[in-house]
Amino acid sequence: MSSDTRVGGLAEGDGTVFAQNGQVDWVAFGQSIWSTSSVTLQRFASAGVQPITFGAGLAIASAFTLDRVGKERMHSALENLHGFWSFEKFLYFGFGARSFLHVMADAQSGVNCIALCSALSEVHNEHAAAWILDELWNLYGYPQQFLPSHAQLTALVRACSGVLARTEFSHIPGTMLGHELKILEADASNFGDIAKALRGVFRVSQGELARITVMGGMNCAFIAGFASWILNLKVHVEDEAGRLIYSDADLEEVQLVVTYCQQGSLSLIQISSTTYILRDNDDMFMRNRTLQEANLTFRTPWDGCLTRVFGAKFTDLTKSPINLGGFLGSVARVYQALALGESDIGRFSRETFINFVEPSYGIGFINSVVSIFPELDHVSGLMDEMQLALNVPFKEAVEVIERTVLNLKQLCQCNSCTHGSTLTTCRVALAFSIREMVSTLSCVTRDDKILPTVRGIDFVHGRQRNNWQLQSKAQGRPLLATALDLGMEGVGGDDADRIKKFDRLSHPMELFSGYSDHNRYLAVGQIYGGPQYCTAAVNQGLCYFLDCLRSISSLAENARTVHIVPGPIQMGDKQFNHVHDTISGSEVLSKEPAPVQADLLETLQPTTTARQARRFDLKIDMLGTECATERELMVYYRATLPGGPTIRLRPGWISKLALKGTGILTCKHLHCAERLIMPCALVRQEWLVSKDSEVQTWVDGGSGHKCLIWPQLDDFARCVAMQLHSSGHIVIRKNECIPCCLVSLLQEMPRIRSNELYHLM
Repeated sequence: MSSDTRVGGLAEGDGTVFAQNGQVDWVAFGQSIWSTSSVTLQRFASAGVQPITFGAGLAIASAFTLDRVGKERMHSALENLHGFWSFEKFLYFGFGARSFLHVMADAQSGVNCIALCSALSEVHNEHAAAWILDELWNLYGYPQQFLPSHAQLTALVRACSGVLARTEFSHIPGTMLGHELKILEADASNFGDIAKALRGVFRVSQGELARITVMGGMNCAFIAGFASWILNLKVHVEDEAGRLIYSDADLEEVQLVVTYCQQGSLSLIQISSTTYILRDNDDMFMRNRTLQEANLTFRTPWDGCLTRVFGAKFTDLTKSPINLGGFLGSVARVYQALALGESDIGRFSRETFINFVEPSYGIGFINSVVSIFPELDHVSGLMDEMQLALNVPFKEAVEVIERTVLNLKQLCQCNSCTHGSTLTTCRVALAFSIREMVSTLSCVTRDDKILPTVRGIDFVHGRQRNNWQLQSKAQGRPLLATALDLGMEGVGGDDADRIKKFDRLSHPMELFSGYSDHNRYLAVGQIYGGPQYCTAAVNQGLCYFLDCLRSISSLAENARTVHIVPGPIQMGDKQFNHVHDTISGSEVLSKEPAPVQADLLETLQPTTTARQARRFDLKIDMLGTECATERELMVYYRATLPGGPTIRLRPGWISKLALKGTGILTCKHLHCAERLIMPCALVRQEWLVSKDSEVQTWVDGGSGHKCLIWPQLDDFARCVAMQLHSSGHIVIRKNECIPCCLVSLLQEMPRIRSNELYHLM
């Protein structure tokens, strides 16, 4: 029996293609890359990686050696990968058993390749990582006829991205920078220089060199992190003045010395065979599609992240716990009033409020503040101030928000709050940023080991600072709308701002990837109906998906929930980057609509009954269609009604309707009226699929407002009804009585056109 281990047709062992010294038998390489099994080829195709690219990755990765510790760390990272199924196991989010990654992990050279590509993608954009692999190939003098294209190297990096997202490595490069360096200004160094430095640490890992020195800018942090955590080398890091930043061994035992230097100082350094210089990247604009893609991204642990990013400005903010605690506690109180449908909410718009997940309002919001940002839990008096602000009437909470914001403005010395100042970090914007991040993250389920990026946190601050500047100049929304990021009645707003309310993926993606993907979303939205209908996306190795893909639901708390997991989106053996709703159109896929069957009502009679529509009356499955755009997928549910038509359910659209239609109704269950104050009809047949225009005429002769009251639908059945009648106004009822529901609707009517049809579900 042969002792060789074959990985997709490429053998490892004595007399085979690869040896763990960087030497490759290119004749055997050329003969073996096409000998892959059909099953393995299918997995290659699913990731968009060609066999020759796979072989090239193994060739590059054979140039370095992992010791026992490095192997154990990679084994643990691969063993702990997991994912989630969508409805009826149609999609898989994360690294599944049929993933291309598991083909690579069958041999040590494959594990090495995963380690290198995943480590590169943790700090660099995937295109920059691909160019570094390209430079490594050329540096080792490998044959050009076997060099994969840039697109293929990018696909290889993308296939490995996310493997290290839940490991300590994700924040190790940031640790190597220390606390005083300007992380936000970090851009990738010259790709050729990075490749040379990597080859240096590769040679150290194989015992060819005892020690090397790397000097330059922020990219030195990646070299140090890779050498320390992946290769388990002894590392010493210092700044330009010689101050120690990190060291894990005595100086005589150190194998890698890293020194940060300004670019102007590098020309004065004497170069030796074991000294590597990382210069600025002059080819940045040629090799990267946008300047943003050349940025380096560093993750930071949750505990201390605000101090790390904002420094003394955050410390100053925490010295005023009365203002910060009063602001955050009052925000929790206002969100609670909107989430629970309190009757008095001032001018705030119920329709644009979407935070119905319990940890995102009331005491849940306050607990989220200190659980997401542990450093805030250590601020003396902050928790007490938040709880005091929560336990006040709504109007008082609104007054506290206005007062604390103005107090923070007076204490701030930034150029947004003080004329003539040159400071950019704003206390007010920082308080707004904490509010936004808590609102976002309290609706996200994720592993706590998935860390935010420094740049992503700063993106939030930049957006809030811009909003505050506009508000201060009377060019933006009112103070309350800006502080709480809520719509208000009688206040005009950009359609794009309203759309963003229902786009639940962009902000988490921005925070965890360090890249703003809004332009990508808008491109999708122009074709497929808007960014709010994107239900899943992959960026920098992390998959973001809405709960509506796991189970379609009309419950607002489910519609608001976002899940994050490392890995791709898979349908069968193929991977995708984006999932969105089908293009809008007729939702009735077969058979003619059933006739209207409803009873006119003037009063609610106790004997009035209607057969309930329930899940077991439906047959529901999930279907998908590949788009012309590469790795785009349209997904929808298909519901077959008993004796009726087949309906297409658009999950992103229905989840938007659920958020928009929840929280509008109020009822105290005291002194409720019996008569109905507007024309109503009660659905007598469980599935009403006539056009809303026909129902309007039938209910009230086509004049004035009218309401169609549905029986007690279960969750699935209500989703079907919502999809069929989405051209009307969907209003979701919990336990409110119907007369009070109608009163609530009439209070909403001044901003709605006459002759509208309401569906009370």
